[in-house]
Amino acid sequence: MFSSVMETCERLRAVGYLTDAVTPVVVYLAAKLNKPVLLEGPAGSGKTQLAYAVAEAAETGVERLQCYEGIGEEKAIGKFDEALQRLCVGLRAKMGTQLDWETLRAELHSQRFFRAGPLLRALQSRRPCVLLIDELDKVDYAFEA
Repeated sequence: MFSSVMETCERLRAVGYLTDAVTPVVVYLAAKLNKPVLLEGPAGSGKTQLAYAVAEAAETGVERLQCYEGIGEEKAIGKFDEALQRLCVGLRAKMGTQLDWETLRAELHSQRFFRAGPLLRALQSRRPCVLLIDELDKVDYAFEA
């Protein structure tokens, strides 16, 4: 992602992110150690913008999970597309395609019918990406755990 602190600083500046002396060090070390950068601060202080600037400087994407009170696992991780599953079963029935139950069940519970949320998309990404979990303080305790 970044080869040095100096390169990190230069690339952040190249994408228009003005930084202090500490931020490039933190970003570089976090990237090198595959660790998260946890930011806390008031609204408008640039936390979200840093995530987008790091992604642009690293020439990668951002997966964003916008948290709110009442958010559930389906929004964060993903869920099966029940409408698509029903459509598949209906089409197979109309076409007269005979599948045993285990084969059909395995197909309906495959990745093809699963709509991944930002957490899963970040984990499955072929190349490293920036996972932005925004406003984590607004979630319920059960979701946070």
